[in-house]
Parts: sequence; C-alpha cells; structure tokens
Amino acid sequence: MLLERESALAEATAALRRTESGQGSLLTVEGALGAGRTTFLEAVASLARDRGFVLLTAQASAAEENFRLGLVRQLVDSLRGIIPPDDLDRWLRQANPALPGHLPPSAPAVGLFTNIPPWSRYSWQQAPRWLAALVGSISDERPVVIMVDDLQWADTESLEALALPLAQRARRRILFVLSALPGDARGNRRQVRDLLSPPSAQEDEPASAAVPLRPAEKPRDTTLRLAPLSLGSVRTLVETTLGEAADPVFVGTVAARSGGNPLLLRAVLDEARFLGLYPTAADAKTAATLRPEHLRQRLGAFLQSQPDPVRRVAYALTLLGDTAAEQFVARLADVDDTEQAQAVEVLRLAGLVDPHAYRLTSGTVLHDLLEENMPAQERTAMREVTAELLHRTGHPAEVAAEQLMAVIALRGPQAVQILRTAADSALRRGSPRDATRYLRRALLDSSLSGHDRARLLVDLATAERSVATAASLRHIVEAVPLLESVRERADAMLTLGPLQMDPPAFRIDAIRASIAEELRHSGVEDHVERELALRLEAREHILAAQDPAHLQSALRRFHDLGPSPRLATTGERELVTSLMHIAFVANAVPAERLTRLCTQLLEQEPPTAAHVHTTLPLVMNILAGGGRTDGAAQWLRKANQIAQRRGGDVEQAVIRSEQALIALAEGHMTYARNKVIQADTLAGPETSGLPTVCAAVLAIVAMNTREPELAEQLLTQHRLHAENQHLAALLHVARGTIAARRDEPRAALDHFLTAGRRTQQIGWLNPEILPWSSCAALMHHRLGEHEEARSAAQLEVDRSRAWGSAGTLGRSLVALGRVTSGREGPELIEEAVRVLEKGSNGYELSRALYALGTHGDTRRHRRVAALKRAHDVADRHDDPALMKQIRSKLIEKSRETEARGNRLTPAERKVARLAAAGLSNSEVSRQLGTSSRMVEKHLTNSYQKLGISGRAGLAKALKGLDRDQRT
Repeated sequence: MLLERESALAEATAALRRTESGQGSLLTVEGALGAGRTTFLEAVASLARDRGFVLLTAQASAAEENFRLGLVRQLVDSLRGIIPPDDLDRWLRQANPALPGHLPPSAPAVGLFTNIPPWSRYSWQQAPRWLAALVGSISDERPVVIMVDDLQWADTESLEALALPLAQRARRRILFVLSALPGDARGNRRQVRDLLSPPSAQEDEPASAAVPLRPAEKPRDTTLRLAPLSLGSVRTLVETTLGEAADPVFVGTVAARSGGNPLLLRAVLDEARFLGLYPTAADAKTAATLRPEHLRQRLGAFLQSQPDPVRRVAYALTLLGDTAAEQFVARLADVDDTEQAQAVEVLRLAGLVDPHAYRLTSGTVLHDLLEENMPAQERTAMREVTAELLHRTGHPAEVAAEQLMAVIALRGPQAVQILRTAADSALRRGSPRDATRYLRRALLDSSLSGHDRARLLVDLATAERSVATAASLRHIVEAVPLLESVRERADAMLTLGPLQMDPPAFRIDAIRASIAEELRHSGVEDHVERELALRLEAREHILAAQDPAHLQSALRRFHDLGPSPRLATTGERELVTSLMHIAFVANAVPAERLTRLCTQLLEQEPPTAAHVHTTLPLVMNILAGGGRTDGAAQWLRKANQIAQRRGGDVEQAVIRSEQALIALAEGHMTYARNKVIQADTLAGPETSGLPTVCAAVLAIVAMNTREPELAEQLLTQHRLHAENQHLAALLHVARGTIAARRDEPRAALDHFLTAGRRTQQIGWLNPEILPWSSCAALMHHRLGEHEEARSAAQLEVDRSRAWGSAGTLGRSLVALGRVTSGREGPELIEEAVRVLEKGSNGYELSRALYALGTHGDTRRHRRVAALKRAHDVADRHDDPALMKQIRSKLIEKSRETEARGNRLTPAERKVARLAAAGLSNSEVSRQLGTSSRMVEKHLTNSYQKLGISGRAGLAKALKGLDRDQRT
C-alpha cells in the first residue's frame, strides 16, 4: 500500500510521458532511512511496464560493493525472461561494435546471451560505451527506464559506466530513476554525486567537438523527496495491517513510535501483529515498547558504514534529547566544530536529525534503537559526562539525573549529589515516586558508607513513605545504627508516621525504645530533645495500644496531664493524641471530653497531606466515634487536595479512609463506600497496603454499608490480619455477618463471641470500636436464647452510656429493643430514636425508625408513621438500599391494613359505627330495622376482627382502622 505519494507518482508519470516523446530525463528519489524509497520505485516500475517501457533494474548493496561492474550485470540480467530472446539478442549484437575485437553483427549467436561481454576481460573504460550502445539500441525501438535503488552502495566501475548513457538522456527515450540514502558516507563519492546531480548533458565526444544542447533539448530532471506519513495514513495502515478499526490512542502511540516513517511504522505494526496485539487503547502501552529486530540491524548497518564522528554525534544527540545544543554535542561526542557540522549534516540527510532543529527526528523507536546500538561501556561513560555537563550548565537536576538512571554503576560523589538534588526537586513538584527512583539509584553507589549512606537512607525513607511504607520502614532500620548522634537517630525514627510503624516489623519498637532510653540518659534537657522524647513516647503508646498492662499506665499518664493538657508544640499534641486514642479504645474517658480536646487540637493544625505521618488520623477516629464531626470533612477535603498535588498514594489512601469514617459518622453511606473503594485502589502491593488503623476503618465502613464480603476481603489482604487482635476481631465480625445472611445463626454467634473475646483480651471495651455484643445478642435472639440475647444487648448499652456518643448509644438501644418482647421493646427503640435525633447521623436514625416500625409489639399506627419517617430520612441521606427496604415494609403494612378493614362486612361496619357513637343495641336495631339479636351478633364479630374486648375499645379501633386505610 502506497500512501500519500500521489503527487510524487504524478511527477513520475509526467516524466514517463516526456520520455515516450523523446525527452529523456533523470528522476532522483530522496528520503530518510525507511521513508519508502524502494516501495516508491516499485510503483514507478509498475507504471513503466504498463506503458510498454523496457525496464532495466538493479539493487545496489554493501555485499556487492567490491564486485566490479556488478551493478551493470544486474541491469542487463534484469532483461532475462522479460524481453523476447530474439529482441534481446539483436540489441546485444548491435551494442558489440562499441567494443574492440567485437563480433560482426551477422555472426551467428551461440545460445542465448552469448553476446553478453565477459566482464572480467574488459576494463571499466570500455563498459560505458558498450552500455550506452545497448541502451541506445533498445531506445531506438522502445522507451527505456534504468532504475537503481540505493545507488550509494554501487561499485565504482558501474557508476562510471552509467555516466555516459545518463549524459545522452536528453536526446533519447531513456528515463533514469535513481534513489540513494542522503547522508550516507558512500554517497559523497564523486561518481555518485555526478549521477545524482549531473552537469549539462553532452554526447560522448571530445570537448572541442561538443555541440551545446539547445534550451529545448535540456533534460527536465526532477528530484522527489518522500515525507513522513500523516496521522490519517497511519490510521489507514494500522487498520489494514491489524484488520480492525483502530482506537485513536493506539494510532497516536504507533505514530509517535515511528514518527510517521513508513519503514518504522510497518516494522512496528508487523511486530504487533506477530504478538497478537489489537489496535486498542489497552494494547497501546505494549505497542509503545516494540523494538523490531530487523530495524535494529538495519540501523546498526547504517551506523557501521559511517565514520566515527558521525556515530559519536548520533549517540550524543540520542542521550541529550531535547537538551541538545551544538556546544554540548561537540563536547560529549569529542569532536571539533567541523566534524560536528559534517556529522549532523550526514545524519540530517539520512533523516535521523530533524531538518529544522538540533535533535533527532520524531519517532521514539529510533531513539531507543540508537541507544541500544551504543556499546555498553561507551553508553555508561557518555551518560555520566552528559549528567555532569547538564548539571553544571544549569539544566534541571532531574534532566541530568535521568542520564544516571540507566548507567551500570555510579562513579564518584558528583553523580550521587546530582541524584539527591533531583530527588529534592521531585518532592517539591509533588512526585515522591520519582524522588524514590533517584534515591534508590544513588544508593547503588558502592563508595557510600557510614554516615553518608545513613543520610541517604533517611532521605530515601522520607520519599518512600508516600509510596512504599514497608521499604521506608526497612531503610530507617538500616540507617539508625549508622547515624552518629542520638538526635539524628531520633529524627530518623520520627520520619515514620506512627500509623505506618507496625510493631512486628524489623523490631521497630525495640529500636524506638532504645533511642528513647538513650535520650533520657543523654544528660541534655533542651526544647529539641524534649520534643523528640514526647514524639517518641507518643509512638510508644500507639504501638503498645493492644497491651492491657500498657493501657493502664497510659491512662494514668493521661490523667496526670490534667483536664486541659498543653497542646502548644507538635510533641505535646502527638502525645495527647496517642493517650486519647488509648482512652477511646478502652472506653475510659467520655466522648464529650475527648472530642472537645480533639477539636481544640485540630484547630491548631493546618490541613496538610503530611498529617498522615503524624498522630492526627487518630483524632479523626475519635471525632467520628464521638459524633462530633463539625469541620472535619472540610479539613480533610483541603488536605486531600494537597495530597493529590503531591502525588503520594499513601497520603491519599489514608485521607480517603478518614473521609470514609467521617462520612459514616454523618450518615452519608454512599459517599463513605466510594471513599473505601478509592482508598483500597490506592493501597496496592507497592504501598505495602493500608496502615492497620485505616484498614480497620475501611472494614467498619464496608460492614456498615451492608458489604461484609468487601470487609472480609480488605482484612484478609492486610499483612497483619492474623497478628493484630483488632483486625482479627473485625474479621470475625465480618464472617459472622456473612454467616447470618446465609441463615447460619449458630456459626455467626461463634464468630461474634470470638470477636468479643479478642477485643476484651486487649482491653478494648468501647462498642464504637466494635459492636460485637449487639451482633451476638441478635443471634441469641434468633436461636431462641432470649436471656442471653438480652444480657449481651444490655452489656453494650451500658458501655455505650459510659462512652456517651449519641450514635453509639442509639445503635445499642435499638439492638436491645429488638431482642426485648412486650411493650418494653418498642419503648427502648423510642428512646433510641430520641437519642439519635440529638446527633447528626441520619442513617442511624432511619435504621432506628425502621426497627420501630417493624417491631412486633409496636402499635399499628406508630408502625406506619415510623416507617414513613424512616423513608424520608433515608431519602435525605441518599441510601437507596435502605429506602427500598423501607418501601417494601410500607407496602406490606398497607396490605395488612387493607385486609384487616376488608374483614368487616358492610352490615358489621354500620352496626359498629352506630355502637361507637353511643347508641344502645335496641337503638341500633330500630335505626337499621333489624333484630336486636342480629345487632349483637354483628358487634361480637366486629370485636373479634378488630382485636378488642368490647364496646369500650370500639371507637378507638375504628378510628385507627380509618387512619390506616387513609395511609
């Protein structure tokens, strides 16, 4: 398929027509390496055959460069099998007189082609006359095309032989079609230049006898330059090669990969077809990495044919990329200005250098293949020089650092310094992932040791904590022993956020304790060391939060701080937060006090992404658990915006976990669930998963949004789900919920009780952390174990009253009400509704109203009213699942009311209404004209159907019936 060559083919067709009329000419075809010169020549040859031309073709190659007159033999041999033998024999005989010792034209031929001259017996001076005579004989009868591809590879004798017939083209029906790769060193030979740009055509006569051609006889030579393909043609070729409609992303990818160069494009597409790729956006990423082997070989052959300065300049341009400048290229390639200019011109003519800029042409595959063609040692040396050169001349540090990312081994401190500077730059622009790349590369420098290596490890851990928490932890542990002072070691340890410090990992708690002990005995008491000590103590409390003995000492420490602890410094705020976390999980301090302190603390902390590496996420836990979330959502929204600009996956994942918890506390279930999905997506294997606290938060949100399967998945994929007692307890609650859904109450109860044992073992008694007891109560109730059910539910109510949060207490009262029979059950749920109305969690209020409306002992009129209000509240909080559940119950109640009303016959209705109005049986009998006995019978039936004992309850029952029917 020949694309975007219509105008060039039109020029070729015009040249063929002029040749037919006796005006021969030269058609030169130029184009970069891979521009499609050979394909275009084939198209011109097809046009010539269709018009009846005699076609002499030859393909020059490096293998035949030293074969004397090899190109001429190809031209003559191309006639074999195409021209009738008699015609060819005649033309050869007519050409023989041009050689000394020729056979007479009448001599008989001895077999086919017997008159082709024995090439080894004639000198190159004789070949031009014989070839000119042969072509002249043919052109006397039929027009001729002499076509040579890759002329730069032709042997010198053949080039000399072509010069004479070329000079005679204007007066004969001969069209020369020649192609050559611009910039090739062999193309600079005089003989090649003379053929591609011949002087004014003259007959082969002595100069004194030459007769100048008249202007009308001068040949109309043409040069055609083949340009890269447009995006539209790239699309056409993609769809033709791969056999289906192409996605714009895939088209753009292969266009960028090939630069529109036909050879490169076809090679990339052939490779894609071989690998079974489809022209889709999904496969575009793979297509962007394709490096066809035969392209590598062809480019390598071209470079090997060039002088050393050309190769070195090509390599320099490859490494410098968009930063290439003349002075840089010359220094990097180690060439002088003249050599550089000549090399760039050669590469530009070959299509490897942009004609309008000092850089390689577009097409990433070309860049990749050039780099791979470089010898490894030379590439390493040139990259190191390039990095230092760019750094010294004021280029961005990251541009210089990219050169060092591909070297085999770093040499000297200068390379390390460039990488560290680039890492600082990457962090400032919000790319901790790039900063991590640079610092990991710097760490490979074998000359780094001791304190220098330790500082690099700390810098690396600082970058890694945003993208790979486990690696960050590992590098801090490696750095600490190498640091010289206790302050440095403490600073390094505090690089890690307390949420990312898992106690079993790398003995991190033992190392922290050792540093803290060393600080206590340092004998220096200043503000800096006091801050370090407070922050290390905060981490101690968080890491030991599941140790019951430590819980008691931490609670005493919190009590000693007084009702209004100092919150002036970072260390003081982190310590107070860690102690509040202990008081929260142990249910040792009421919600009102803790949330008040958390609010004061949050007012002193500006929203930042880095807050996830402090104790602040625990503040969000307490605020959500205490139901005091005013301002928290807005604070987190601003922090998340900063995190998105900084690009840290860990920060974004933790913040989304915090947002999910706050949304859950406010009853926005759909929003909370979406944040869970986002956080889980960000917390992939590379980040080592979410911190333990955040994994617990996401599991709690998933279970509260009726997705225990998602909670189970989140927990089981966490690396500490078996070691961490809280995560293990949550996992049992998730599995218990799933078992309850499968109608396996006994298995569910076992899971819930196991969860309770685990949390009580570690002293975590706050039902806001894990409401296992109410879950167990419901399973006891389902199994008919009513005493156990009420006991378990009452335990949670008592603990919830101690905590004092409206949401927690409301949920616990609902559970107690559901397992309590008689009028006390609805009364407990009514209390739950009143409690929840004081809070901001509309979802929990809606669930409480639903429980009231579905309790078997709730009065009928109250059931419907509770369900209607539950539906309205759920609607305001955008909970489609709960709304659907409530609507189903409303329809069911409506049908029950309708059925109950329909059980009274019309006669019974009339009698009942008159009796309810105060008429006696005899008065009703007289008014309706029926017997007293019939009136008594109708009233008895009505009492039974309405569920009342006698006339006293009749008016109220009929009133309720009417209200239910209206509803």
